[in-house]
Amino acid sequence: MNKTRILIIDDEPAICEACCRILEAERYAVATAPEGASGLKVVDDFQPDLVFIDLKMPGLGGMEVLERIRVKDKNIVAIVITGYATIESAVESMKQGAYDFLPKPFTPDELRLITRRAVERRRAILESERLREEKERMRQNFVALVSHELRTPLVAVMQYIEVLSGGIAGPLSGEQAKIIGRMKIRLGELLSLIDRWLMLSRIEEVKLKEGFKDFGLVPVIKEAVELTKAMAQERNVKFEVKLNDHDPSVNGDRGMIKEVFTNLITNGIKYNREGGVLTVDLSDDDKYWIVDVIDTGLGIPDQELPLIGHEFYRIKREGSAVGSGLGLAIAKKIVDIHDGRLDIKSKVNEGSTFTVCLPKT
Repeated sequence: MNKTRILIIDDEPAICEACCRILEAERYAVATAPEGASGLKVVDDFQPDLVFIDLKMPGLGGMEVLERIRVKDKNIVAIVITGYATIESAVESMKQGAYDFLPKPFTPDELRLITRRAVERRRAILESERLREEKERMRQNFVALVSHELRTPLVAVMQYIEVLSGGIAGPLSGEQAKIIGRMKIRLGELLSLIDRWLMLSRIEEVKLKEGFKDFGLVPVIKEAVELTKAMAQERNVKFEVKLNDHDPSVNGDRGMIKEVFTNLITNGIKYNREGGVLTVDLSDDDKYWIVDVIDTGLGIPDQELPLIGHEFYRIKREGSAVGSGLGLAIAKKIVDIHDGRLDIKSKVNEGSTFTVCLPKT
């Protein structure tokens, strides 16, 4: 089993020597550095699990060393040691990512105790990281499974159904045509569900921000409204679009932002009342362009509001439309990637307001 590696960065040789002797007796691998700059080099070469950092050193101060170590490896457990211990310095070091605070002078037992706690903390961090990586591998494997092993044969089945419905394989009776039609609808819903889940799963994989560009927000909103007009007419929902004289520009992925508004407006129609109103209102404040999508629908119970936007979560109650629960999860993730916010307010039997806040360029 590999030894836990501990680095002591302190400008007092006596402290370094004493810590080495105590910790090596506990079977730890120990390295030392007399000041911050050399300590950072040792971090690169020694790759420690734990680092003890003196706050008061010539050259680079302990706080700056702590900050740079966090940049190099956020999983290194850092303990600040100093002879000038104050509440303020302790709080500040914790804010910079220190795990604990050891005031001078300290006894060998105090050093051993805080080291054992820090070692356990390091093990917990590494185990958490291992589980996170394993979960990510499982997610990627599942995405591949859904994409290739499920979607591909479903597309093939859809093609066969198209052949049958077109009469290429022979004429269909009226009842047969109805059955084939219902099959097409259900299969289309399943393919749509798979496509939306794949989109949600891949948003994090794509380096989306590298392709961000400035674009006008108003044309995107108008296109989303236009795409959903037929659905609104079917449900007798009236649009009220209030764009006023705004000419906002935002930075991001135009197609993704269009997906957000198309999804929110579609939901506003689906969950609206027959003959209801859907309002799309554009405004702004000092930092954000704000788009409110307001419906006059069923509303969302207070206890369910925190769950809206979770994958596959949907409200289950009489009168609510059928959905996968993925649309809002996709919208929220897209808005998050654009450094914006998606806020939701709702009252049962009065309607809901979905607010998208996107940073001004």
